Amino acid sequence: MRWPALLACLAAACAGRAPATGAPFALSGCSGPEYRALDFWLGQWEVRNADGSVGGTNDITPILGGCAVREAWTDVAGHRGESVFFYDRALTRWKQVWVTTEGTWKEKTQVDAPAGALRFQGHVPRPRGGVVLDRTTLTALPDGRVRQRIEVSRDDGTTWEAWEGLYARRPPACDGRARDFDFWVGDWDLTIRARKSPDVDEWATARGRNRISPVLGGCSIEEDFTADGPAKPWAGKSLSLWSPTEKRWRQTWVDDFGSYLTFVGGMDGKDMILVGEPKKIDGKTRQMRMVFTDITANALVWRWERTTDGGTTWTPVLVIEYRRRG
Repeated sequence: MRWPALLACLAAACAGRAPATGAPFALSGCSGPEYRALDFWLGQWEVRNADGSVGGTNDITPILGGCAVREAWTDVAGHRGESVFFYDRALTRWKQVWVTTEGTWKEKTQVDAPAGALRFQGHVPRPRGGVVLDRTTLTALPDGRVRQRIEVSRDDGTTWEAWEGLYARRPPACDGRARDFDFWVGDWDLTIRARKSPDVDEWATARGRNRISPVLGGCSIEEDFTADGPAKPWAGKSLSLWSPTEKRWRQTWVDDFGSYLTFVGGMDGKDMILVGEPKKIDGKTRQMRMVFTDITANALVWRWERTTDGGTTWTPVLVIEYRRRG
């Protein structure tokens, strides 16, 4: 049995209903270190002007399985602008496309920058004719903040007009327990071991990747998973949310094989445990749970376990070893 089919079967407590078959989903082709150049900028930020006043907020998020980065800017007057940054393999440089709610736009390409900085530059047409030279320099500071300097030259680089902003991470707009999943945030290489069926001690192995990102102001965690097997490529996404009223986590998972799974739970000692709904089939109650264990700064183990005796014993049916990408 293919693992995604097994996963769907287990979620339904093997009720005899065949899962939907999805199209193959190839592993992300954006796994090289060149795609990590903007990682220091990812997050939710408050941006202050050079005089210390608040200029706006900026949310920087990985998209498309880490193949691009989305910038979502809102200034204090409510004006918005968005960028997509992507790596041009032919040029071996990053590019930026920026558009605002006022209809203005910019296209820039990565150019050489001072040590510790990333710079984008381009000639931008002016609405009334002519062009200006526009460049942005992003610098990661030792305390975790980021300095952004935007410069415009009307004489092709002889003189510059500049704006400078200082980025500081915004605290989550929700209960502090929303940080429970911080250990999972990041970009991971996966080694996947899956039972070939729930009651057989035969295992298949595959490789995969998972990118975990804070979203919605840090109150939720988004998962973007791909794997090359076992047997067939598959992909899925989950959204995890801390519920301050229920004092527990909720997670919803969907994938390209038609699975829809929900879990609840939270930290139990050093482990994160999320439990699915029990299913009663042929007089037997079966239940699944996910256990995040052996958690360190750069590794963890994720076990998918099954019980048929009300939780007295749990049998692993899927084990994923995580290793943080460099």
